[in-house]
Amino acid sequence: MIHRTFGWIQNPSSTETLKDVLSIFVPGSSFHTFMLEERLPLLKRAGLFKTKDLYTTFQEMLQSGKSLAYDVLKGQGSGGESRSKAKCSGLVQAAITGQQYREYEIEGTKIRIKKPFTDDWTADGFLRWAVSLGFLDYHYDDDACSITPLGKNFVAAQTDKDKNAILGQAYLSYPPVCRILGLLTAQGHMTKFEIGSQLGFTDEAGFTSFPQNIWVQAYHEATDNEAKRELCTNTEGSSDKYARMICNWLDDIGWVNKVPKTVRETFGSKTYDCTISTAYEITAAGIINYKQAIGKSKRRRIPKIVYREMLASKASDAEYLRMRRALILEFLGKHKPKSIENVLNFLKTKGFSETPAVVNDDMKGFINIGLDIDFDGTTYKLRDNIEKLVCYQGNIVKEKTDAALVKERVRLQLHNINHKYLALIDYAFSGKNNSRDFEVYTIDLLVNELTFGGLHLGGTRKPDGIFYHGSNGIIIDNKAYAKGFVITRNMADEMIRYVQENNDRNPDRNPNCWWKGFPHDVTRYNYVFISSMFKGEVEHMLDNIRQSTGIDGCVLTTENLLYYADAIKGGTLSKATFINGFNANKEMVFSNCNA
Repeated sequence: MIHRTFGWIQNPSSTETLKDVLSIFVPGSSFHTFMLEERLPLLKRAGLFKTKDLYTTFQEMLQSGKSLAYDVLKGQGSGGESRSKAKCSGLVQAAITGQQYREYEIEGTKIRIKKPFTDDWTADGFLRWAVSLGFLDYHYDDDACSITPLGKNFVAAQTDKDKNAILGQAYLSYPPVCRILGLLTAQGHMTKFEIGSQLGFTDEAGFTSFPQNIWVQAYHEATDNEAKRELCTNTEGSSDKYARMICNWLDDIGWVNKVPKTVRETFGSKTYDCTISTAYEITAAGIINYKQAIGKSKRRRIPKIVYREMLASKASDAEYLRMRRALILEFLGKHKPKSIENVLNFLKTKGFSETPAVVNDDMKGFINIGLDIDFDGTTYKLRDNIEKLVCYQGNIVKEKTDAALVKERVRLQLHNINHKYLALIDYAFSGKNNSRDFEVYTIDLLVNELTFGGLHLGGTRKPDGIFYHGSNGIIIDNKAYAKGFVITRNMADEMIRYVQENNDRNPDRNPNCWWKGFPHDVTRYNYVFISSMFKGEVEHMLDNIRQSTGIDGCVLTTENLLYYADAIKGGTLSKATFINGFNANKEMVFSNCNA
């Protein structure tokens, strides 16, 4: 099965480049002629094609006027070479001019021009953007793309007014645009973090939002301008980035204005004021067009384009989730009110056995991706007409990965905390690439959901975080491991160093003084390793740390952390009882769980 990733766009933003990409499907257009007569011959003369036959292949493709194979459009990666040395291997790569100037030799003459092609990652981004907006059709049967009438109209548009009108029509068919316009209409001036926290299937990895109060706290506590720049330019979750990119598209056509917002955030015991530059307000034009999108104007409601790939992102069982969610939308597509019981019975006829909690979370996710679904407290009714949604041929077997099994088990037990924290399970099993998300969401759960005091630390020579209650303080070390975490000697030594630094509190030992995050009235300390699951001689290694530092600690899986959190939020477990358990020198296990 070929895997594509339509539906969620993070990087492409140039609509002029998008128009060029679409033009390669339109013989006779000015850019199509440019490709045939200038760009492809230049790449050939400069020796920039990955293989010699590509020049002829691309010429034939451009002149065919037929659908074009996705792999040939996108091209290949660097193949182990550095990206800077990679040659052109895709037709869309050849259509996009790079940003950097390079020197090339053509028939003995050296020229300096902007790089006349791009990489496969950028090419794929523009292809996915074009497909997701309905400018290109994607054909599952042969993994190829063809241009739609709307795409041809966009290529033919000559004025900014015409171009923006077509873009607006395309944007209204893209559910996340409608979600963002709806949020801005209802809630007014919003930052990317405020939008991102309500965008996508927030209970799974792939739809992360950096908690705004943690970001503001980190910005205020940053000790130099470089750290502040890093927070402004590179510190955001996936959904925050989607929100920022979409708002920039809408800003370009006058539906949204980018307006910095001053926010006041409380984190722990401190309150901070901060101006966030990436914040947005909807315009009058945006409101008018949003009303059309939801059928509250004289014009016809625009159908929504939903490829099945939009229905899950990085979850361990993403294919299964897409299949289940596509089937639910197919059932809702009859536009009649459906109860959770109705949906569960329908899924059973398709071989899917699920729980009400799962379907409820899917419904919230559909609303968060931008579908217009009414809920009257008992039944759900889909108001949108959906296009492009094709279910898989045959059922997708639910992957019995460790993460999927744990998540399925935990979901049934969470009755009090926000289900977005189920993403902690994905992060814990995902490996080191998502370690920061794991750290931040752990502190988010403890501080924002459970109202402990605490801070996200991370970075060089710091623990990942700390939290505290009364006179008790806990040092946190998050460990994201797909197959379980073993406390090695080096890992134990690192924790010993943190504990000793906190005991000594000597700036000469560690100038960043991370221990100052604990209030003065915190006098008793423990530590915790938090991970997916634990292997090896856990108690032996914890005992070594205790003997070296005099401090007790424990290990805790994300599964048990979520059980404890739900009990605390539900009032059946006190914070004091929970935090007193961190001196166990073994794994903390929630004993009242029925799982």
